[in-house]
Amino acid sequence: MPRRRKPAHRTTAVRFAHSRLGSRARIFDDDDVIELLRAAIEREGNQGAFARRHEIERSYVNQILNRKKPVSTAILKALGLRRVYASVERDPEQDHG
Repeated sequence: MPRRRKPAHRTTAVRFAHSRLGSRARIFDDDDVIELLRAAIEREGNQGAFARRHEIERSYVNQILNRKKPVSTAILKALGLRRVYASVERDPEQDHG
């Protein structure tokens, strides 16, 4: 039986699956992202400057900072982040108790 040819390039997901990238990943929760957002705003000077630079409504940035709106993909992108999902190992004793 003839061998199948591999595609000329691998998809990004396949490359990451075979790399050690995840071993160096940093995991942030929403509180961490909001602190990163505050630091980015401080570097820009104020909320308006940050919002203009990243083409996000200033009022929306303010709502995120005040936890009235969830962190959006646009904010994550502006901070150089992306949303991922992580599995959490469960404690079998907690599942049955």
